[in-house]
Amino acid sequence: MATKRSGIRRIVVGVDGSEHSEAAVEWAARMAKGMGSEVVAVFAIAPPVYFDTAYSAPVPLPQFDPEWRAEMKKEFERDWCKRLRTARVKYRTLMEDGRPASVLAAVGDKVDADLIVVGRRGRGGIAELVLGSVSHELVMHSKRPVLVISGLAQGERTGGSKRRAA
Repeated sequence: MATKRSGIRRIVVGVDGSEHSEAAVEWAARMAKGMGSEVVAVFAIAPPVYFDTAYSAPVPLPQFDPEWRAEMKKEFERDWCKRLRTARVKYRTLMEDGRPASVLAAVGDKVDADLIVVGRRGRGGIAELVLGSVSHELVMHSKRPVLVISGLAQGERTGGSKRRAA
């Protein structure tokens, strides 16, 4: 007879260097520390968008430059995941190509995550319609529970500005 597992064993968190993802990483670190969970930090490199003006020479896009990718990976692991190191939780990092919501959902399925945590920009309205929303797409289409974080509580940020509590 199979035993039913309890608790949150694995958390996938979307990381992109923004203050919104910083808030998501903070929440994931605290949750993982309290529950003994593993965190899988994911940086999705969005596919480039092409605008053909027919008047200019093509410019190589940074997503395809190996040096840019190496530098982004270093920044991702060193800076954006720093809170996971300082919290001393078990974590690993993944850098994948693709639309962020699709990548996060696929990684969540691949690693059998109990939860996906993402930050929320809060664009709403026309901006969300035009630019899209990773958190909205995940909530609508993920097979896994999604926790959307709107910001760090006052006093939690290491920098000088304060953000709204979630």
